[in-house]
Amino acid sequence: MRSRRRRVRVWVAVGPALFLIFLGGTVSRAGTLLTMPADKLGDASAHVLALMGGPDDSESSPEAIPSALDEEGLLTRLFRCPTPARPHRLHVQCVGKPFDSVVDTLSRDWAGFRAQLARMGITPTAAYTTQLMGNPSGGLSRGFTYAGVLDLLVASDLQTLLGAPGLSFTVGASWLTGQSLSAEDIGNVFAVQSAFSGSGTISLQQMYLQQQVFDGALTMAAGRLAPANMFATLPVLNNYLNGGINPVPGSLGINDPAFAQSPPGVEWGAHAMYRVTRTLEVSAGVYNTNAKAAAGSDHGVNFALQQGNSGVLTVAQVDYLVNQAEGVPGMPGQYTIGGFYDSNVFNSLSDSRTVRGDWAFYVMFQQMVYRDGGPASQRGLTVWGEIGLSPKPSASPMPYFLGGGVSYEGLIPGRPRDIASLGVISGAFSRYLRGASAETVIEANYQVMVTPWLSGTPGVQYVIKPSGNSGIKSAVVLGLQLAVTF
Repeated sequence: MRSRRRRVRVWVAVGPALFLIFLGGTVSRAGTLLTMPADKLGDASAHVLALMGGPDDSESSPEAIPSALDEEGLLTRLFRCPTPARPHRLHVQCVGKPFDSVVDTLSRDWAGFRAQLARMGITPTAAYTTQLMGNPSGGLSRGFTYAGVLDLLVASDLQTLLGAPGLSFTVGASWLTGQSLSAEDIGNVFAVQSAFSGSGTISLQQMYLQQQVFDGALTMAAGRLAPANMFATLPVLNNYLNGGINPVPGSLGINDPAFAQSPPGVEWGAHAMYRVTRTLEVSAGVYNTNAKAAAGSDHGVNFALQQGNSGVLTVAQVDYLVNQAEGVPGMPGQYTIGGFYDSNVFNSLSDSRTVRGDWAFYVMFQQMVYRDGGPASQRGLTVWGEIGLSPKPSASPMPYFLGGGVSYEGLIPGRPRDIASLGVISGAFSRYLRGASAETVIEANYQVMVTPWLSGTPGVQYVIKPSGNSGIKSAVVLGLQLAVTF
């Protein structure tokens, strides 16, 4: 019976993706999603659009895609926003960024309707991600599960729609399916399936107004927001399957549920990001601390400010951006330092009392250290590292966290967009949690870019001492992620 249920789970996870892939192959090439004046396109970019089946100069719309060419003749990508067409845990700075609907999405231009929406200032995006994983050895028991999430996001440029300069409105929703292998069979805290956010739930996600001023240097947003979609994340972390790596250091959410990620949940809040110089950004945010809303309760429409919580979560961060300005030929990188303080009341881990307030501090970086090709090439080796400290063991289950790894894009000749990644994370538990020492996860995976809108990522994870408990055998996890952008 259990084997039959697992087969059903597999078909539920893979079936929609296979159907949509087949459907996408039958759709004829329509026009591109056009978002920038054509006179800003170079000859090479126009040539690429022609190769994609887009219009030539004589028939083109007055708008076109901003692009540059690397040595493979492929469109280069923004460092922080390599896949703006894919809304799954998209960084808030990437929402509404331009993309080519013909190249980057399965459903393409919807017979011109998508381009028409873009001219109106409306950018809809959708993606489906599923992770099928099993542990053939170790853990509490051997098992197999899938986790899936369908993400929808609509960004509306209110300057185009209503004539309000710099103002936009964003709303998102998710459909969460599957089960967690970590909870069901392994018994560890760093979820081996980052796609798992709940089961059988359709929920409202981020919903906010955003205002840009000073020529875009200052961005402010308010509404239903997820702190983890703004803070403590790096682009390279999206290459991994484990939820303790992707999208933020795993200890942050373990120690404070209010540091929410979407999906599954959001908080009422406001944040701002100011670009001081081309290389320096400062960000800050203030959020509510409702743990139920952060967990996505009531299908994301739990709008209550207080349900046993009090205080606010305050986050601050500084980013130093290396070689990310337009025309800079050096190897790109990002160096981040930040922290948060939550003035809520927490159950004490040391006794039956409660404690007021908890805080965390994190340092993160990623840096390309080897480039295979010329100045515009995306191929090469990137290293990354992160440290998380929450030095209040009476309130924080995991006071210390450390992680690091490498990703190589274009490792195999002829596969310039494939990414091979290796990462290690470890988190030490509070001394007040008896019998728990530290959990460590090693992950290796290889992301195969079948098309710009379809990827498959087989991977292996080794979970050492699940939940820091020497009584649970270390687990080997084998899995596959399929990701489709619509």
